Amino acid sequence: MKTTTKIGCPICKYFQFDGTCNAFEQGIPFGFLAGIAHHTEPVKDQGNDLVFEWISPEEQGKRRAEAIARHKQIAV
Repeated sequence: MKTTTKIGCPICKYFQFDGTCNAFEQGIPFGFLAGIAHHTEPVKDQGNDLVFEWISPEEQGKRRAEAIARHKQIAV
């Protein structure tokens, strides 16, 4: 089923702010990362069966704040 709603990685619960996720630990393919392709089914060579799962805006904000705090610690 084709959807017209963009479901890019930043609104997925598995997304990490370094360009990886639990489904693509070596790096998210550009089409998924940009929201051009929809990761609603596992793909070949993925290594697991995780697919896009929406994350609430509140949880997004918490995870973003945690990622910023981690990056600040690394930069010091």
